[in-house]
Amino acid sequence: MSRYVVIGAGAVGATLAAELHLAGVPVVLVARGEHGAILRRDGLRYVRPDGELRVPVPTVDGPAGIDLTPDDVLVLATKTQDAESALAQWAWRPVGDRAAAEVLPVITLQNGLDTERAALRRFATVWAAVSWSPSEFVTPGEIAVPAAPAVGVLWIGRYPAGGDPRLAAVADELRSARHLVEPVQDIARWKAGKLLPILGNALDALYAPGPLRDAAAAALRDEAREVYRAAGVDPADLRAETTLDLTRFAPAPIPGRPTGGRSTWQSLARGVSPETDFLNGEITLLARLHGVPAPHNAAVTARLQRAVRERTPAGSLPDADLRALLPGLDAPAAV
Repeated sequence: MSRYVVIGAGAVGATLAAELHLAGVPVVLVARGEHGAILRRDGLRYVRPDGELRVPVPTVDGPAGIDLTPDDVLVLATKTQDAESALAQWAWRPVGDRAAAEVLPVITLQNGLDTERAALRRFATVWAAVSWSPSEFVTPGEIAVPAAPAVGVLWIGRYPAGGDPRLAAVADELRSARHLVEPVQDIARWKAGKLLPILGNALDALYAPGPLRDAAAAALRDEAREVYRAAGVDPADLRAETTLDLTRFAPAPIPGRPTGGRSTWQSLARGVSPETDFLNGEITLLARLHGVPAPHNAAVTARLQRAVRERTPAGSLPDADLRALLPGLDAPAAV
């Protein structure tokens, strides 16, 4: 059995670590600051639809707090914008007389298309994963997961493509942690497919729900598909192509607790750096590399970063701001 070293204790990382620990799978969580101090002292307050647990996940504050072994699997669960520094920090840690990057696999859980390339620059074995998770970072020391019976979905595969016989055992251990897991041979397609629906995360963070916001999200996806075509990217349709029973991963409200927004909404609400540069910004980068326009995704990226600078409350901007941001956009006529 592997030991999982989960680097990053945000909503996704802490949820995975808690479920691995509850399943009896060896795991160490890497968490910094006040959040890490609470986890080391009190354990994780883990709130689910069926109740609340205090989970004593073994927690360290960085690479110096753990001696790596050849049986370890590194799980990079930081935000995308923090992945590069974390990879540099962990890649050259010793495992016996060799470096982690030479002998240990790293699983990348980040959104977007950037982290795997950065990981492969250092690590010989990169297992990329597409993660669906509704987990919410509530406050330091506390995570809420409004889903049941599965708490998340993972598509996982060797990057950039192909199989790895070790992934079968890893997939089984991740399934024991209440995740639906499907190994795939063409993980880069699945990463590209996951990016399309989350291009609207920035809109979710900036604007209240409504037909105009829905139309804007559709415009972002349409623009991204045109960019993908120019770049020769063939995104997977996650729902249509999966063999998983996704009905086992369903929203399940937690009694007495309102559901927050998506990850970018949570970042804006907490005043921390969002990953928009690696979501909408990834589409903008591909467009510029291949000589095609992506004005909608570029505009949304810039507007979200302005909201961060100005400390704009999450979901507070009016439709007039969205119309000015994306000229010519309007909600579909009512039927």
